Order: sequence, then structure tokens, then C-alpha cells
Amino acid sequence: MRAGGRKRLLFLTAALVVAAPLFFACPQESKVGDNDAGQTQGVTDDEIRIGTLLPLSGNPAAAWGVTISKGMEAYFDYINDQGGIYGRKLKLIVGDNQYSGPAATEAVRKLVEQDGGIFLLQGSLGTEAHTAVYEYVEERGIPDMYILTGNSKWTVPVVRTRFTALVDYATEGRIFARYVYENYDGKKLGVLAQNDDFGKEGEEGIREGLEELDANVDVTVEYYDATQSDVTAQVQRLKGKGVGVLAFWGGPVQAANMLKTAHEILSWDVPAVLTGVNALEIVAQLAGYDNIEGAVTSMIGHQAWETSIPGVAKRKDILAKYAPDVPFDNTLLVGYAISESTVGLLKQAGQELTRDAFLDAAESVCKYRGENSLVPASTSPDDHRFIEGVVFVRAVVDRSSDPPAFRWEPFGDVIDFESTSDCVAPTPPPGGIDQPGPPLQGE
Repeated sequence: MRAGGRKRLLFLTAALVVAAPLFFACPQESKVGDNDAGQTQGVTDDEIRIGTLLPLSGNPAAAWGVTISKGMEAYFDYINDQGGIYGRKLKLIVGDNQYSGPAATEAVRKLVEQDGGIFLLQGSLGTEAHTAVYEYVEERGIPDMYILTGNSKWTVPVVRTRFTALVDYATEGRIFARYVYENYDGKKLGVLAQNDDFGKEGEEGIREGLEELDANVDVTVEYYDATQSDVTAQVQRLKGKGVGVLAFWGGPVQAANMLKTAHEILSWDVPAVLTGVNALEIVAQLAGYDNIEGAVTSMIGHQAWETSIPGVAKRKDILAKYAPDVPFDNTLLVGYAISESTVGLLKQAGQELTRDAFLDAAESVCKYRGENSLVPASTSPDDHRFIEGVVFVRAVVDRSSDPPAFRWEPFGDVIDFESTSDCVAPTPPPGGIDQPGPPLQGE
């Protein structure tokens, strides 16, 4: 594990981000989550029930949640049309957490306690929402996979059943500190942060990073509540404090509002870095292309606009069939990638599926880079963070086309804080290579 006891993922997002397939290990004997009859909850001879907790209503974060759920479901439908995994079809059950603790608590109980329960939980979004349920999920031995929030408490200390999908916010803050130091040393940094662990861990990380670099950067902070979509007052105060560069930890609606307020209302041409969960087209659409151009965030995978990349072109074709009414964008790819990653682990867990076999697979990923990945993934029994590196991307507007085209364009090398360096790729189980889904390590 990384040293230093740094409190603290993506969203996406840090990186929200376009998650990449993050898999694969060797099954061992079952110890977790089976009932007295030796059966595994959520698994039958012909079905695996998989849950997710996403904001579908009641909060601006539903801008992510609905589309992510469509991407998840589309990939499972694609796998099911090929016969499922070891003959079992994959059924996704979506709980609406409304980005809040009380709604998440009600939703997770329905997932776990009704209709035979679930085998695992994947891709849950929202720090406050998941804080309300993660101990309940842990106590029941349910794999809690690819959490789409970068809070450190999910993986510090390591718990057998829980894994994150994103670079944790504190590490992301240290990465962004390097960018601020190299490009804006001597200027005042204004941090706009969501008033919870999400925002505060990002703030803490960038402060720590600037201190480690001995940067000449003063830091001032403004907070907003997660239910608040208008951050005009906070942005006005930051401008009044003489800020020369902005850093933002929060959701896409607030990120867009920050940029729009700065440029349109305040005529303030201030550079900005955004937590990776905002590396989404929707932020540009809400902010306006003129207002977001030049902003910097981070990514871990190839993006929807990169259709010359074979992995992106393949996903576009699949999603055109299985999610035809949903725009092909980075948010949709997040959901696709989470389900794809789950399928990879299910393949590696083998035909005799238990939760321990699945978790053994999850703990044995070794420098795996899928066809859509920019950053390799590794795990171990002591490291439950699939991704610990990012690539910077910049908001670019191509005005040669009509209408203008927006994209997040990568620049620079991978910035890597990977803590699992000494590992060996596992051997595929019998019949694993023949299953649909992403390639296994060792194929």
C-alpha cells in the first residue's frame, strides 16, 4: 500500500472517467458469503444477479447515474446474447440512491433482501450515499466492486470484499499539485470543493502535494453543499480573493456552473483543473464550449471521440445495438467498462462460482491493460485500488467543423502511483478462455 497514511478515488473521476477493464485471478476455496446450504446468494444454475447503486433522480448527479446504468446494462445484454458466463445470464438490478445516504440505505436493502438478493454490487456512485451502506454490504460478505468515488476509507484499511475503480482523491490532489506547480507557481490557487469527504480529501491532497514540492502557491478554499447546483457566490468570492488558478472537486453540474460563472458572468479568464470525474462531454455541454476550453482534468482510458482506436470503435458498435437511444459518450463508456470488468473477474473465478473465488480473482490482477486502457491495473491482498495512475487531458474545441466539436485531448505521460509492482499474472481457469467478454491474462 502507499505510505504516508493519506486520507482518501473518481469520482472519474477522478477520474469519472472512462474506466478500463480491471481484472483477473486464480480461484481458491470458498470462505465468504455462502449460506448454510453451500449456496451463494444471487447465483443460480442459470443466472447471476448483480446490483448497482446510482443516482437516477432527486439530485444533479443523476446526469451521470442514468447513463452509467444504461452502459452497464448494455454490456450485460451483449454478453447474455452470447450465452452468458459459464451458461449463466447476468441480470443487473439498479437501485436509485439519489446521491444521498437515506435513499441509498433503502435501495441497498431492497437489492440485498428481496428476490434472492445479489451476488455482488458494482459501480456505486456518491461518497455520502456509499458511506451510508458500505458497512452493511461488508457485513453480508457481498463483493463491493469498482466503487465510483475516490474516498480513501473504501481501501484504507483494506477489506476483503471492497475495491475502488478510481484514483483516490488525495492522490489525485497530489497529481494536480504537480501540474499547478509546473504551470502556475507563484499564483494563488482557489479550490472549490464539495462540502464532504469527496471535496475535502481532494483539497487535502493538493495541499500536501504543493507542500512536498515546496511550491510558492497560496491556497484559499470555498465549499458548496452536494445538493447545491449554483456556485456563483463561491466563484465570486474566489475571484475577489485574487485567485490565479482554480481547482475543483465536485460533480459535473457544479463544475459547469463554476466555469460558466467565471467566464460569462464575471468575465474572468482563469485556468482550471477539474477532478477526473468531470472528464465527460456533459460538462462541456452544460458549461458551453467557450467557457470550458483549456480546462484540464484526467483520464484512465480512451474516450468516445477516439473512434480510430479499435477498442473504441468496437464499443461504439456494441452500444449502437444494445443502447441505441443513448448518446455514445464517455459517461456511457463508464458503465460499459464497469460491467466489462466484472465479466472479466467472473470469467477468471471459474465455473464453480463462489464469492471467495471471485474475490481471489479480484486480488490477483497484474499489470493488466485492456484494449481501451491508458493505465495498467494491478491489485493484491493488500491493494484493492485497481487504478493508481492517470493521464492529463485538456478541453479542446475544434471550430473547423460545423457545429464545433468538443473533446478531452490527452497530453503528457502516465503519472503513476501504483503500489503493486511485484506480481505474477494468473492462469486462466478451465473453460475461461472460451467465455465471452474481455481477454483473460495469460490467454
